[in-house]
Amino acid sequence: MNSTAASGSRPWHLAAAGLLAFAAAVAPLRAQQGGSVPDTIRGVVFDSLLHQPIPEATVQANAGVYSTLTDKEGRFTLISPEKITHVTVFHDFLDRTGLGSLQADVTAKTSRSFMVLSTPSLATIWSSVCPGLELSKGRGGIIFGTVLGSDDKTRLSGAQVRVSWDFNAPVAAGLAARSADAKTDATGTYYACGAPPNNSVYVLGYSASMKSGAITVSGDTLPLRRVNLVLGDIGKTTTIRGTVLDAHNQPVVGATVDVDGVDAEVRTNAEGRFVLPGVPTGSRTIAVRTIGYAPLFQAITALPDDPNSIQVTMVATALASVNVTGRQNVSHLQMDFEQRRREGFGTFKDSTEIMKSTSIRSVFQGIPSLVITGVDVTSFSLFTPVQSMSGNNPAAGCPANIYIDGQLADTGVLISLPKDQIAAIEVYIRQEFAPAQYLLLSNNCGVVLVWTKLQFNKHKP
Repeated sequence: MNSTAASGSRPWHLAAAGLLAFAAAVAPLRAQQGGSVPDTIRGVVFDSLLHQPIPEATVQANAGVYSTLTDKEGRFTLISPEKITHVTVFHDFLDRTGLGSLQADVTAKTSRSFMVLSTPSLATIWSSVCPGLELSKGRGGIIFGTVLGSDDKTRLSGAQVRVSWDFNAPVAAGLAARSADAKTDATGTYYACGAPPNNSVYVLGYSASMKSGAITVSGDTLPLRRVNLVLGDIGKTTTIRGTVLDAHNQPVVGATVDVDGVDAEVRTNAEGRFVLPGVPTGSRTIAVRTIGYAPLFQAITALPDDPNSIQVTMVATALASVNVTGRQNVSHLQMDFEQRRREGFGTFKDSTEIMKSTSIRSVFQGIPSLVITGVDVTSFSLFTPVQSMSGNNPAAGCPANIYIDGQLADTGVLISLPKDQIAAIEVYIRQEFAPAQYLLLSNNCGVVLVWTKLQFNKHKP
């Protein structure tokens, strides 16, 4: 009866076993201190961002000589032969959020029977790093990190960072904005607020003479995501070398490899190796695709005068044979085009519709809010409404940003294209509705994407 009372509702033999285990654990500590009773703190480690305990976190006493791990419910019992004056918690989750660790001083007022160490709530973090912005449902994500110069060491203050994302939800859902901008502080740190946590985002940085590529970051239920950037000097390039392996460390042969900012793709050889020259320096995203494996997008840092050797591991996918057969003759550009057409943020035309037009100029006629100036088919310009409070007057200066096969061009190049060589076009009257990698930093005019048949139909996945 007494044993049961001492141990709560546990059976006496379990209580006895627990006491024996505790005695075994503290015996060496008592010996070190001449038989003195060790200091003990019990508590819980909790994540206030996701509202759940943090299991398998390391809880350290003072300088870290004595530590323990939290259980699946975040609970811990920390025992030290010396008086505990400070407690520190480490976990990879804390690293991902950028919090690093949780720390607390132990005073006479600290409860040694139930100490709570928790992360700040999203509301607390938001009010600190997103002043003046409302924390709204579905838009509570914060992208943050540091921006370094081309030497990969110097922190840059005053650098601009743009975070963009694509939505699968209708515009009517109230989530029409698709980008957030931030500026680094004196320590090179930035906070971009308002990205949907579950959406993949594209992060790029720039200054007057340097810029990075668009870093692809996968969606995460965690509202805080760290993205560090390195800005490369504009105009400088380097060579990227690497190896593509499968989960068994076997080479993946024939995979296509491309890096944002490079108008070329290469394929891996029989050893899974590739070499891609002409890569702009700075942070970039490398994309690797091949049939039977999930597409891989990985952030890399391309530095001048550096070997830039990387290794990526692809994950096999179990695709039904009918799906593989149906996709073998479709390039990833076509698949991306069809996905954007389903989302419906722009105006889309494929080769079937384009061939019905009498000229390149007439291909764009009739697209809502797109203004075509010029008197003939050999000389015209495309304008989108000015996205400002000054009105929607094309004369105010909002020429469409024209991309041909993903490269920034102009109407002069567009006019020179034979109509029968165009596979598809996409027109986004508002720039923020365009695919994130085509958002420009210098203006807010609309975007026109033109795909030639040569580019659209090659590089089968």
